[in-house]
Amino acid sequence: MTQRTIQLNQHGRSVVLLLVALNSICTFFSTFEKVLTDRERVR
Repeated sequence: MTQRTIQLNQHGRSVVLLLVALNSICTFFSTFEKVLTDRERVR
């Protein structure tokens, strides 16, 4: 039981880390896209 709970906690932690990584990647891409469109608008 305890070992299974530990495995579940580790799995949950990896899922949370994955979500955080995806979120930061999406934020980075949206910011990058915004910078590119702003740069094109200036021309």
